[in-house]
Amino acid sequence: MPSPQPGADNPRQCSAGSKSEVLANVFAYLNKSMAGEIQPESKQQRMERQADSLADSQLWHDNYRASFLPAFQIVGPHLPHKYTDDRSRVRLGRFGHRTSD
Repeated sequence: MPSPQPGADNPRQCSAGSKSEVLANVFAYLNKSMAGEIQPESKQQRMERQADSLADSQLWHDNYRASFLPAFQIVGPHLPHKYTDDRSRVRLGRFGHRTSD
């Protein structure tokens, strides 16, 4: 079921107005719904609306996270980014025991 306030489904477009305007819009919506002019939302329509809202939210969140640290993909051969000292490497000897040189 859509909201009685115009733009209330989308918080970026929400413009509530004064208290009297909000009450007038709510009462007008209630009168229309009681008179049968507004059809209730079906389950399929509600599920589609919620899926669209979830997809929009996920896209916004992905863009928000990407704005902090873009993930750059290296193309082609490249050197390891960190050198590992041979002294800190774990070497396994006979029967899988760890050896220290």
